Amino acid sequence: MRRRLTKAKLVHRRTMAFYDEQVAAFCRRMAPQLFDQALVVNLVPRNEINELPFKGVKSAYVPVVTYRYPEDISDRREHRNSAVECADLFIPDFTRARPYQGYEEWTGNEEFMLTLTDELGKRAFAYCVKYLPRDHVIDVETASTSSEGTMPEVFAIVSPIHAPPFYSALARECVNYLQQGRSTLKNLLDAVFRRPFPTNGGTLCVAETTGRIKKREIVIRSQGPTPGRADCSSVVHRMGAEVTVSVLAALLAEQKVLIGGDSVQSVCHAVQSLVSLLKPFSWPYTLVPVLPDTLLELANSPTPYLLGVLRNNLYKLRDLLVGGCHNCDDLMQDDVIIVDLDGGIFVPQPSELYNASQGADYKEKSALLLCEKLLLPKKLAVNLIVSFKEALAAGPGPVADDLLQKAMLAWFASLVGHYTWCGLLSSYVADCNGDPEPLRASLAQLVTAHSSTSARRFTEWFVETGIFRDWIRRRVFISSVSSAPEMRDRVWVNGEDAANQRLDELAASLAPQTSHNRLSHIFTRAHTALFRSHLLKKF
Repeated sequence: MRRRLTKAKLVHRRTMAFYDEQVAAFCRRMAPQLFDQALVVNLVPRNEINELPFKGVKSAYVPVVTYRYPEDISDRREHRNSAVECADLFIPDFTRARPYQGYEEWTGNEEFMLTLTDELGKRAFAYCVKYLPRDHVIDVETASTSSEGTMPEVFAIVSPIHAPPFYSALARECVNYLQQGRSTLKNLLDAVFRRPFPTNGGTLCVAETTGRIKKREIVIRSQGPTPGRADCSSVVHRMGAEVTVSVLAALLAEQKVLIGGDSVQSVCHAVQSLVSLLKPFSWPYTLVPVLPDTLLELANSPTPYLLGVLRNNLYKLRDLLVGGCHNCDDLMQDDVIIVDLDGGIFVPQPSELYNASQGADYKEKSALLLCEKLLLPKKLAVNLIVSFKEALAAGPGPVADDLLQKAMLAWFASLVGHYTWCGLLSSYVADCNGDPEPLRASLAQLVTAHSSTSARRFTEWFVETGIFRDWIRRRVFISSVSSAPEMRDRVWVNGEDAANQRLDELAASLAPQTSHNRLSHIFTRAHTALFRSHLLKKF
């Protein structure tokens, strides 16, 4: 536990400070800017391009970035070296892609999000829509067409700002214009590129006119449904409540997590659903819904990640990451968790976690033991599993989706919902200003307020993770808007704000685990202990 806490403290502060500076630099630009760039990725016949990037890959079509906005990017060298230049990230199943004979074969557009980190550590979010071009607007020179039919394309908006509801809605609207032609898309992008991000639940409004006649008005809100939340109950039902909780435990422990499945759509939806269940917290590290066959080496990243992989790549990745020296007793040395949507835990090997004959409860017991190895005590894991099973009692569906989200929020509220009583936000501001003592005292109060030993043990670890610190940082930033009017035009409020409000409501409604007198006594003891520790360091 102590080694894990030390590692978390060393990593999260520098990483979060770097991300803060990256977003601040984006906001300090002379002119407002809504996003970094927009891309269109096409599938083109292999013999029409240089094969070097895909040498040795068996595929009739390869992905290529065929359109970029703005076209005159000044720091082009930086963009050439960025992760968004990997076109196969946007169409990971290009080796299996096939032409569609008609639009009636198309099952519908697919939306997903990528979280990418380049070699310099800069983070970007790509909000993507996979669509099929309509026959009457196909550009012969650039569209993904062949004599056999029409190939799907991907449109993406890239931004350093994490705001899935807004940017996904904007990408959806852009695809509607792209279906009318790229010149029509450019007109829309020209109209919105220099707009500021809509603040505090505001809207982006664009009026489409012909002469003096208003043809259409586009309204995009800065808040909306989170990708992956819809039908997340089907993912939990498919994986099982126990395995789902073990994956969430791995994410909260900032492990490297790979989710395997039989199709791009199922894997992508599972990854996004797991991220949505973390609300109001977010996954601040690398996130790729489906890893292409050509980029399996990304799984060697030294930082935490959440990657989706196709099932036929699971064995390749297992050999690549853990080989024959998997050490199940020390997740510090081998922090890779591989889970199959249907088969359960793949790595660590279930036989190492639970030495018993395979029975009906084999997968469930393996998942519970993995939770304990990930520092999530069995009592806390069982509580969440029971809540998930109750939410799924009537089967997957919209009602179960809402119940799962509420169960997760209630679980978080029982652990850290009393953060406001500890003065955590104000102490974080003091820490940013160079005084770390108030934050140490607040975190100690947050931990010792629990009467449950298992809750104290997990909370002590969790408050030192980058996930928790990133959440506190965003809470402080949003709450500071009212005291800094000059920044209101540059502040974004994403869809997690409603989840934060719900978290606070649940925390207030939960029966307190301790009386106010006991809580006050604990706070005093924690402060005294920290003060004595400080004196010992000085003398």
